This record gives sequence, structure tokens and C-alpha cells, in this order.
Amino acid sequence: MTITTIILQSDHPSAYTKVYGLLVMERTFHALERAGVNTVLLPYTEEERLQDVINRNKEWTIQFQFTDSFKTAIDKIETGLLVLAAPLVIDQKIPHKLIEEGTRHEGQVAVSDNQNAAFFPAGFLKKTKAIPRTVTDWLDFAKRDGFTVNTIDFQGLACHTVFDKEEIKSVKKALIRSLTKPTDGWVSRNLNRPISTSFSRVLAHTPITPNQFTAVTGLIGLLTGFFLALGGYWNYLIGGALFHFTSILDGVDGELARLKFKSSPFGQWLDTMVDNSSYLIALAGIVIGIYRNGASDAVRIAGILAVVFVVLALVSLYLYLLRFKSGGTLLNVEYSFQNGDGFFNRFMRVAAAFGKRDLFALIFLGLAIIGQMPMALGYVAIMAFFVFVFSVQAHFGAANKRKIEV
Repeated sequence: MTITTIILQSDHPSAYTKVYGLLVMERTFHALERAGVNTVLLPYTEEERLQDVINRNKEWTIQFQFTDSFKTAIDKIETGLLVLAAPLVIDQKIPHKLIEEGTRHEGQVAVSDNQNAAFFPAGFLKKTKAIPRTVTDWLDFAKRDGFTVNTIDFQGLACHTVFDKEEIKSVKKALIRSLTKPTDGWVSRNLNRPISTSFSRVLAHTPITPNQFTAVTGLIGLLTGFFLALGGYWNYLIGGALFHFTSILDGVDGELARLKFKSSPFGQWLDTMVDNSSYLIALAGIVIGIYRNGASDAVRIAGILAVVFVVLALVSLYLYLLRFKSGGTLLNVEYSFQNGDGFFNRFMRVAAAFGKRDLFALIFLGLAIIGQMPMALGYVAIMAFFVFVFSVQAHFGAANKRKIEV
């Protein structure tokens, strides 16, 4: 569907206020572009200032139209119109939710719960004789013409005006809250995110890109492997602390990408490759460390098994992403137990948390503190074995799903 948007009140001074490194109007345009909006209608009186914003973001696919007659421009729209009260910080998922709800039944208008955004169907546009100045005025027109207005609760998605300092403060808090992902484990949500978002708040105001920060975490991963390879209590402790620290920093590049609208397929792949390289370097460091300082046969066998199963698991997972074109993150691998209702599936969903980096990095640090870092090899061997087994099962499941769809 072609989506056209009209921006109201774009001349308000706060539209050119920066929120985490981006102008509010830039955030509005970024969100609309990510949502698939084709055209944005803007007042010609703002063309000079907005053209500077547009020129700084040449990658945008949106067509910007400056007009002195919104009525003439809207008369040509056949599918409906998304109306935003600007300056507005809006989540990229909101336009689709408004459009889906507003086109579900004939004669409906979908509006956000705080009336900052609304979708008006083509039927309404054909009836309207004038262009209201606010979303509220548009809604009054729609009700007068017999349209049903459905209010949508966006359940935490950002949709806020920023007309004053209090609203800007509220928007910043909402943006930081939005950085927590549904896939975050307990450790990540309660321990790592509060620290990583503190870094992201600062870095968002700098020219540092998410990919550059990913490279920095990769260098810390090399340092981790170096200390682990030296062996001995203090080196294991430093290595374990660095490994846990990189687990915390692992969230920063993704947070920066979302705050700055810099996410990309390449960035996903880079993040995944650097993360897994850090795992392998840390594992290699522990193995080298135990061979340098001596270890029991059981620990040596655990080290060999850990290396074998980690390599097999990663090869299987990367083949899955490439084979089924699932993007650049291992979170996209669909395991058989993820949606099942039986006891085994529920148990595996709980057990899977122990394979997430946030938890096992914390466990590694704990083992280093009590002087039992070599035990991590047994932990890794067991977890990598199950990841490999279920990744193979995921291959078969995805292949069968593809056959059914075809």
C-alpha cells in the first residue's frame, strides 16, 4: 500500500531540538522511512530548514513534497492519509498499526491513544472540504461526517510530542525503555541493560557508529583471550571479568543502532561474527591456559569436546541463516521447543537461558572468582552439544515449513 503522510506544526521550534543526537524531525522522518512511507507532505514555508535535514540523510527513500495547498495534494490520494502532529517521536511500528486498524472496516478512523497520530481512509478524504490544523480537528471532522473513531493503545511504543522540556525528558526515558528486547534474559534485563544504556546515552551524542563500537568490543575480546591463555588465578579473574564486560558492551552497538536509526543487515552480521569470534577466542584462551598450567585428563577431554561442539554448533547455525535467508542474527533461528506446550518444551525454554551470553558470562566470572575457571569447559561442552543437536533439528523444521508453504 502507498502510504502518504502529512506533517502538521512542523514549524514548531522543538522540531529542531536534538534528542540523543538526532533532531526530533529527523527521528520522525527516520521512523516513517523505516515504516515504508512513500511520500511526506510538508508546508513550503519550512522548505529551507527541512531541506538541510533531508540533504544530511540522502539514504532516505521517502519523497518529500513541499506545498502551499495541502487540499490540492490530498485530493490526489486514493488510499488514505496518515496524519502526524509534529514535532513527534514515533515508533516505526505505529504507522502500520494505524493503517491496519483504520482500513479493517469501511468508515473507520484509527487514532493513537493520545491523539498524536491518526489514519484517515480515502472515503473521508473525498468528503473533507478543508485541511484542519491539528489531529483533534481532523477527528472532529471525521466524527461529523459519520466515521467511527477507534482509539489504539500502542502498549508502550513511543508516540510522543516534544513541545517542552518535560516532554523531551519523558521521550528520552521512553526511548531508553524501548531498548530492552523481549529476548533479553534476566541478567541482561536487570544487570546488563542499565549499564549498557548508560554508555549508549553518552555515545548517541557522538559520531561513533554502531559498527565502530562492535569493532571495539572485538578488540576487548582479543584481550580476554590473551589473559585466559596465560592461565593462573589472577589472569583467569581478569579474563573472566573482561568476558563479562564484553557481554555488557554487546548491547551497546544494538542500542546505538536503534537510537540513531543505523541498523543494517551488514551491522547485524558484523555484530554476530564479532560476538562469536569473542566466544571462540575466550574458549581457545581457556584451553591454552589449562595446557600451559596443567590440568586433569577430565578437564582436557572437556576442553576438546567444548571446541568440537562449539565449532559444529556455529557452523550449523550460520548455515541455517544462509540457507533460509534469516538475516544476520542467531536469534532468528527457530528451534522446535520455542512454541510447544509440553513439559519438555517448557523445560528447554528455561534451560536455553543458560546458553545465552548474558548468563553464562556471569557464570564464567563466578567460576573465575572461586578459582574454578577450567570447569567452564564442561559447561560449554554440554551447552554447545545441545545447541548443535537442536540447530540440526531446526534445519529439518525450517525445510519442512518451506515445503508446506510452497
